[in-house]
Amino acid sequence: MKKPEKQPAGRRQLGLAAATFFAATVAWGATNEAERVVKAGADLRLRYDVTQGLPTNTRGEAPHSDYARIRIRPWIDIGPENWGLYARLADEFRYYRRPESKKRKQRFPDVVFIDNLYRRPKGLFDFLDLRIGRQDMSFGSRRIISDGTGSDGSRSAYFDAVRLTAHFDDARTLDAFALFCAHDDWLPTLGKEHENGKKPHRYDMNGYGQDELGAGLYYQDRSNTSLGWDLYYVAKQEIRGHKAKYRSEGRNVQTHTAGFRLLPQFTETLSGELEGAAQAGEDGLLAGQGYAGLTYKAKHGAKPYLTGAVWGLTGDADGDRGSHAWHAVFNRETGLGEAVAPMYNKYDYTNLLYPHLAAGCKTGDAASLKVQAGPLFAPVSEHRAAGGDAGNYRGLYAHLRYEIKLGRLTGSDWLKGGALSFQGEYLGKGNYFDEGDRNPALFGRVQLAWKF
Repeated sequence: MKKPEKQPAGRRQLGLAAATFFAATVAWGATNEAERVVKAGADLRLRYDVTQGLPTNTRGEAPHSDYARIRIRPWIDIGPENWGLYARLADEFRYYRRPESKKRKQRFPDVVFIDNLYRRPKGLFDFLDLRIGRQDMSFGSRRIISDGTGSDGSRSAYFDAVRLTAHFDDARTLDAFALFCAHDDWLPTLGKEHENGKKPHRYDMNGYGQDELGAGLYYQDRSNTSLGWDLYYVAKQEIRGHKAKYRSEGRNVQTHTAGFRLLPQFTETLSGELEGAAQAGEDGLLAGQGYAGLTYKAKHGAKPYLTGAVWGLTGDADGDRGSHAWHAVFNRETGLGEAVAPMYNKYDYTNLLYPHLAAGCKTGDAASLKVQAGPLFAPVSEHRAAGGDAGNYRGLYAHLRYEIKLGRLTGSDWLKGGALSFQGEYLGKGNYFDEGDRNPALFGRVQLAWKF
């Protein structure tokens, strides 16, 4: 059997340093019985997904698939509330029925990895909080920063980061952060060889085989109840992958993104959201994105709501590599929709105009329903690989989700953190796709999530 590839010395040293840090913190937490606080728990997510005709970024169609996804994340929180350590492990494995080619790609236990590991000094100088280490992080609408490991399909979302939060008062905060997203996991992992002799599944964490660095500021102000607002700036450097033998060559791209977000409250039931961002970078990159929405939400009964919105991203005829195409910052996730996201390379949303309506309501004390639909456009005609330009109509997209809070439904404290949900999506493909690849895309999911 071929010996596993030896890690570079730098990676081994980093892994050793992380392990030493963890052990030292645990020992520290146990030194003072009067201050020591230990909490522990886990969350479990069971999914069964079925897909048919999902689009690909080459305008083709992915084969039919149906598979189970099981993720478990045990966690422990050690130390006093204002100076503690949070650690969380995770493992997600899949069992495929179709396609046959993926049946043995992931089996339990796939790869157990360190999903979170951070210290959280709070109350420095009475108004500063500091979080150092591997952590989940998102801001505002999640359109700029939400997922640091965007290529592993919600298996994880962490950043290796330092985050400093200044609380000026209860309504105004300023976050300053510096982050690192490696193309693979440099911390120790645990896995085993599968039955067919292959190594555990290797994840390219951002899809391009590259390391990514970032730093930025995010300011939130909610002091005026009639108009909340955010301001932000993020600098990002993508570093071309250094293992071209095993991975894609990656991209060398530097971007600077600045934007704002407004949250007007016109009346008790009528609110709005307006967000705009501009992006500049190397090789003449100049791009932008914008969102505008208006929501009516009743305050009584089933609390029905209706939202009309439009989301737009600039594009380029050369696709995701063009000088006017929006470059996703740190939000490459399936947020737009599971039936839509695969048409973009590595969830790198660009060249999009999406006017849509969304409606929802409570269905009793324990359940809620959401429906969303609208047409998808590519404002800029993109070149086809086979010659000529693609059409501008991506298709009609519809989304339905129904969720039941099991604790409220049953009254059981044991099920308090549980939720059962059903999700269905439809994409009726338009002339953006080749004539032979315009079959409707379908996605279905049943999910049980439980925190305990």
